[in-house]
Amino acid sequence: MRLEFMERKSRFDEFEKEYRDSKAYLQRARQFQANGQEHSVVFNVASLALERYLVALCYLYDMEPYNHNYTCLMDTVEMVIDVPEELNREIRSLDKIFDICSLEDYYHGNPEPSDMDRIMSMCDAVEGLFDQTKISSIRESLKENDN
Repeated sequence: MRLEFMERKSRFDEFEKEYRDSKAYLQRARQFQANGQEHSVVFNVASLALERYLVALCYLYDMEPYNHNYTCLMDTVEMVIDVPEELNREIRSLDKIFDICSLEDYYHGNPEPSDMDRIMSMCDAVEGLFDQTKISSIRESLKENDN
């Protein structure tokens, strides 16, 4: 029982780190955008935020994200939550621009200015997928078990 608790706590700690990092990357992307940085810089930072959000969702539901391209992450996320079809399609389309985590076909294209707005919107939509009640419940449960 104690080992099971420690594994759950460890996975939730990983969730907390990824979730916190995703918010920080998105905040930085917003700052860059507000300061007039190149669209490609904003896109790159926001893409890190999106990746971290998807990894956090995996950890929240005790799933291991085996590959960090968007298609593989979405395959895992879809196993645990319902993702709106259009958002799912949009996220997966990013691998056509920015498939740097692919094991088979490394590819780093150049995002268009419109891609910056798209990925910022995707980050906002994915942020809304997090079940805050579940997160609070797990936090409380872990606090109780720590005592």
